Amino acid sequence: MNGIPGWTCAFYVFVVGVTALPLWFIYQYWDKAQKRNWRFIDIDSRDMYVDGVKTMITASGVAVALLASSAAGPARTSNGLIAFSAKVAVICLISCVCSSLMVIFALLRGYESARSRMLEQVPDGTAQQVDLTNTELLWILIPAFFGLTGFLWGFIFLARIAFHF
Repeated sequence: MNGIPGWTCAFYVFVVGVTALPLWFIYQYWDKAQKRNWRFIDIDSRDMYVDGVKTMITASGVAVALLASSAAGPARTSNGLIAFSAKVAVICLISCVCSSLMVIFALLRGYESARSRMLEQVPDGTAQQVDLTNTELLWILIPAFFGLTGFLWGFIFLARIAFHF
């Protein structure tokens, strides 16, 4: 392996493998939207997803703040593995925050657009669920994939700092 420890290779294989989880999760939404026409959203589910994404933003922000507050420590700057892992973790967690904000805005705007279309068809507003278009759904799912991946990678690299592998 040209001097690369086995744990390091295993770690990076694990990181790449973890990417399959958010990819599978997002694919399930897209697949059901295409095959079963499950593109409907109501205000309760919209709020539930927004709350979940806000929780991810909060957790990422706290982790970045903790990393930033410990940045001046001598153990962190003298060990290249720790310094590299900390940088990758911060980049991933910040990308999670940015992507998650895009998800929130896409959820809110997608719901409002779908509700406006529904009100044009059913002016009395009795319909509880509204139908997202494929474009609106993609504007939600693509940043959701990057947000989930950044979140998972960020915390995996934080774990790497703790366990030094």
